[in-house]
Amino acid sequence: MASSKPLIEKKYSDIRKSYSKWLDKKYNNIQIYTDDYIYLKLSEQFYLAPRTIENIVYYRVKLVDKSQLKMF
Repeated sequence: MASSKPLIEKKYSDIRKSYSKWLDKKYNNIQIYTDDYIYLKLSEQFYLAPRTIENIVYYRVKLVDKSQLKMF
């Protein structure tokens, strides 16, 4: 998995772009896929849980620099 901050940011950006592509698919101006279906498909593509995909899409994740973490 991506371990450096730039790689993680790129992965999150790719997930958001893929989500937008699925969301923009419409038939007669009606959205084809539900959000839950999109989360499921992206979770299969990126090997993450659907809930994690949802959190990434809605910017509910925080990137933490591992060098700043300390063991207590």
